[in-house]
Amino acid sequence: MKDTIKEYLAGQYDAYVKDLETLTNIDSGNGDLQGTEAANKFVAEKMQELGAVTEFRYNDRACHLISRLKGSGKLSILLVAHVDTVFNRGEAAKRPFKVDENGFAWGPGVGDDKATVVEVIYGLKALLKAGFSDFKEIIYYTNGEEEGGSPTAEAIVAELSQQADFAVIMDVARPNWGIVTQRKGNAKYKVQVTGIGGHHGNASQHCANAIHQLAYTITELHKLASPMPGDPADFTAKALADRGIVDSGQFIPQNTVNVGVIGSTNDKISVIPGDAYCEVNVRCFSVAEQKRLDREIKALADKAVVAGTKVEITGGIVTGPMEKTPQVQKMVDVYSRIVRDEFGGNVTEWVAGGLTDGNRTAKYIPTLDALGVENYDEHTDHESVDLKTAVPRTTAFALTLAELTKIF
Repeated sequence: MKDTIKEYLAGQYDAYVKDLETLTNIDSGNGDLQGTEAANKFVAEKMQELGAVTEFRYNDRACHLISRLKGSGKLSILLVAHVDTVFNRGEAAKRPFKVDENGFAWGPGVGDDKATVVEVIYGLKALLKAGFSDFKEIIYYTNGEEEGGSPTAEAIVAELSQQADFAVIMDVARPNWGIVTQRKGNAKYKVQVTGIGGHHGNASQHCANAIHQLAYTITELHKLASPMPGDPADFTAKALADRGIVDSGQFIPQNTVNVGVIGSTNDKISVIPGDAYCEVNVRCFSVAEQKRLDREIKALADKAVVAGTKVEITGGIVTGPMEKTPQVQKMVDVYSRIVRDEFGGNVTEWVAGGLTDGNRTAKYIPTLDALGVENYDEHTDHESVDLKTAVPRTTAFALTLAELTKIF
């Protein structure tokens, strides 16, 4: 089976590039219902050719697609990719798909995530061509709202995760056989301080400055964060490369607390503010730590130090982390062995502070992330995908799926 898969995919390169061109030239920005429908109809047609049953789901902002392939085995596999991009309608006409002399493809969303959407289709084609059927069901969900997130998408991921035994998130790959094995979870809070307003000069003795209290609370919030590794200038991509350090996310602090928004209705320097607020984003790598931080942050509501002020803290955990469990380690070991044996490569395990649907599937089932085609500068007008990685990455993905059905 292995040789059949490798030979088939090697011969499908031109067809892969043609399909990637078609999909990239479909505008499917986040929030574009018509565009995500067009993109997912393209995917549905390809999946139906493989014998999949397809189901479209809609809200007022996007089209979502669930494709199901039936096999003769015992395990169900969830694959997740996304067809939406961060670009507005008309971008594909301005920057249509092209391939340069170095084998890089260019275009809006070409790598994030369209090259990988097509990779899944060809990986499944190769498996079926080789006669692989040792699965109960392969569920392929192509999200129409991954870039912005939505209750619709989150509900679909939760639903499908509970129908599967493990998940593979087909999102942007890291360079040089990099994959992602840990992602931070996300929590959001609003700190609202009520004080006693008044004239700064004449009434300050019976006032309570809400901004002063907010400053104390923010100081306590930042005490919960892990220390930064050092001077930010020493940890840019260029600075690390200049020191010969290969960045795989190893310098990302374990816990980060970011006060991103701050405000008050007061806009006069001579007035003592009677209200103030801030909005806070908190991220960390483990469920246990996320719960501990949640408790400590909410406890700050009882720790006002400015007399006459009251602190209220709302919000909480939004999305759990993608943790590296023993079962995930088994998945990593399979992928690493295949990459080493078939391509002489060494897999680098990345950690990431950003979220994907992998955070959501990991709540229910073991999850491996970032098995896509390698791309660069996503979310920019110079995003590109390295087509030289398309066949190796697709081959490794297909062989890994076949092996994973044997270890769970």
